[in-house]
Amino acid sequence: MSNLPLLRPHAPEAGAIDPKVVRQAADWWVRLREDASAAERDRFEHWRRADPAHELAWQRFSALTRDVAAGVAQAGPSVASRTLLQAPLIRSRRTAIRAMVAAVGVGLGAWAVGERDAVRRLSADLRTGTGERRSLTLPDGTRVELNAGSALDLRYTAERRELVLLQGEIGIVTARDTLGRPFTLRTRGGVLTPVGTHFLVRDLEAGRMRVAVLEGAVDVRGLPPGDAPRRVQAGEQAEFSANGAFQSGPLAPGASAWLQGMLIADEMPLSDFLDELGRYRPGLLNCTAEAAGLRVVGAFPLSDTDRVLAMLQEILPVRVRRYTRYWVTVGLA
Repeated sequence: MSNLPLLRPHAPEAGAIDPKVVRQAADWWVRLREDASAAERDRFEHWRRADPAHELAWQRFSALTRDVAAGVAQAGPSVASRTLLQAPLIRSRRTAIRAMVAAVGVGLGAWAVGERDAVRRLSADLRTGTGERRSLTLPDGTRVELNAGSALDLRYTAERRELVLLQGEIGIVTARDTLGRPFTLRTRGGVLTPVGTHFLVRDLEAGRMRVAVLEGAVDVRGLPPGDAPRRVQAGEQAEFSANGAFQSGPLAPGASAWLQGMLIADEMPLSDFLDELGRYRPGLLNCTAEAAGLRVVGAFPLSDTDRVLAMLQEILPVRVRRYTRYWVTVGLA
């Protein structure tokens, strides 16, 4: 069940919130943090009571902003991260607040649409939070590694062994089953069947998936299964999606580095680097458009993201600006 607060009867569904109402909620959020007068607070309460949609928008918006402030939620839909990533350098408290409001407001719509998926992820058999990695061995001897922000369901029966990746990234070392049950991994982009293998699978969002094979091979079949499966061999990786798109190539450098708690960058754009680092750090982490194209090279420890940010200032002409503990922007020095 959802942990969202109960609303008054006949409140509209989450997906039906008018964008204008979301913007009104965002505007009130800003006003109330700028020494609002008693009269303004009265007007705000009147606005909330005027329409159930106002109350719904306010509760949803407040929930998201609390998550950002507390750093207990992941950055949310990628569209919110991109909004902040492309924003100019924040130069005042008021501008900073409005920039965050814009990002959260956009994320609100995406979050409402994907609420059902979010509930599935929260109730997954196995899941990890921001910065958390987990390793375990399944009853058949298969080893599973969950990267940060991942969710996985287990569907083991007398006839089959199936895992379902709901979010994030996992590493799998399959074991031979004494009962002879086939092993499959189901994703949003297709079904994977390993052939005596060690492989990684990541949900890239927007329906795209990536498989990286370290040992053995993996057969990739689309959803629904129509075309013949595509085989990805050791030392290769492939991106695929439910619409049949498939593109393979050599394994990227450092693809498995997270298994050892490291992030490897080889001429990686700073914007992409911070997206990766943000998986291991609560709150919002972004860079200005001017700094986004700088290239990062090196090996960085995932267990200490503050140290990584300090290292960036040593190897790149950038300055790290912390607006709160959970909101960090990297810009040109």
